[in-house]
Amino acid sequence: MKLGFNRSLLFFALTFACLYPEMFVSIAQAQSKSLGDQLVDSLGVFMFPFAILVIGGFTLIIYNSIAVRKKAFVKDDVVAPIMQEVQNLNIDGALALCDQYKLPVTSVLKGGLARIQDDELDIEQIEKGLEESSGIELSKPFTWINMLNTIGSIAPMIGLLGTVTGMIGAFTVLTESGMGGESSKQMAGNIGSALWTTAAGLVVAIPTLISYFLFKTKFGNIVAEVNKVAGEMVFTLVRAARGGFDQEEAGEEYYEEEEVVSEEEEGLPPSPELPSSQ
Repeated sequence: MKLGFNRSLLFFALTFACLYPEMFVSIAQAQSKSLGDQLVDSLGVFMFPFAILVIGGFTLIIYNSIAVRKKAFVKDDVVAPIMQEVQNLNIDGALALCDQYKLPVTSVLKGGLARIQDDELDIEQIEKGLEESSGIELSKPFTWINMLNTIGSIAPMIGLLGTVTGMIGAFTVLTESGMGGESSKQMAGNIGSALWTTAAGLVVAIPTLISYFLFKTKFGNIVAEVNKVAGEMVFTLVRAARGGFDQEEAGEEYYEEEEVVSEEEEGLPPSPELPSSQ
């Protein structure tokens, strides 16, 4: 069955080769150049900027995949001891921990804690310090994310420039030589270059812009987490300065003493009842 099918296929191929030999010649000429050679010939001088954009976009995608992670900005095992020092109003100890652990969140907290001078608790100045340090620390990683948006915006513009250049060349050939013969081939080549540059611009722009929006969303969630930690630090500092944590601990001890007394009272014999008056 399979052998018969192969013989039939070979028969039809030989028949088409005899009836339409020019079709096989055109197919062989079209396949003489690889896709890479056709791309290089079609892009021309635009090959170099597209190569730079492809390499830059691929490098930025890899870098942001490694850099834009929650653990690279916030770690619970680092934030917890700092919060404990703040709760104990040990500002120097909290600053020492911020210097020990080099993370964006520790740099932000340090910017707020550094505004506490001579044990003066100015909440407005602390929040201003947190805001300033947050703007400085969190703007650096976003620069590399924004570079993806830049590449994704430039690539279609270069493709559009190649398209316009190719169409100008095609109409120039049409104006000077008219239609037919060699001029038609030159005009078709210019139109092909225009379409290739447009396609190359879209191929570069689409993955870089998708990566940009993904990393931007992920980075926004990380920024919200850092701001949440900064807000918790201010709340902990204000509550500790007002003695809120001390009162809570005292209330827990008082509650435990009441439970001990009630247990002892349960072990006492019942008090005798007074005789009723008649």
